[in-house]
Amino acid sequence: MWNVVTRKANRFFRSVWRFNAIVLAGALVVFIFLAASLAWSLFGETTRTRRVTNVVNVGEQEKVSEEFSLGTPYVLVGTPYVRVALVRGQAYAGSYSLKRSEQNTVNYLFMNASNGEVRWLFDRANQLIIEGQVVFDKAKITDNSRSVVGLLYVIVDRDTNGDNRLTERDAVSVATSDLDGTNYRKLIEGIEQLYSVHQITDDKVLVLYQKDKQSFSQLYSLPSMQPLKQAIIPKVGLN
Repeated sequence: MWNVVTRKANRFFRSVWRFNAIVLAGALVVFIFLAASLAWSLFGETTRTRRVTNVVNVGEQEKVSEEFSLGTPYVLVGTPYVRVALVRGQAYAGSYSLKRSEQNTVNYLFMNASNGEVRWLFDRANQLIIEGQVVFDKAKITDNSRSVVGLLYVIVDRDTNGDNRLTERDAVSVATSDLDGTNYRKLIEGIEQLYSVHQITDDKVLVLYQKDKQSFSQLYSLPSMQPLKQAIIPKVGLN
């Protein structure tokens, strides 16, 4: 009798062991599958092409493929001029992936619609235009009778942090030009951080920025863009 019970118990435990082995093997297969899927996902994430903007490579040691295109014409209302952005796209090798820097405005083409004359703002395409802003004879939009009276630019034209790229991490300049793209001139250079450039009244533009670790406000007159008043922004306590 005891032998019969023992044999039945052994058969039961062998069945349990087989079941556990099957479950363990299944769990191991699922784990391997999930681990392989995760590894493939991470590999794809690190090696896929990454797209960035406002990055222009200027290092001669890097292999960069480039393409240029013209953007959509922008009519400077109330004037005979049309402005068209020159966009520079680059593809280059990153640390783990191919990177594409797209939609980088590097120049502006100006066209006089009344006589067909065209000219570039710059002679070359080796700068980065972070922003091209227009200012009007009226600060508020009350109707469609506003006219463009000035042009402002936020420019990076030097690799100031030494990473062989022109980006917003470099020092920037605020500049202006006439409506036909002539008489380009810098208003403020060496800006560490630009807070804002904004037309605040019909005849004034306000620039808020940091330079030499000090924050400033600077007023300019419109349409001449002559400096009116600069003030140091006082620091506030943290406690």
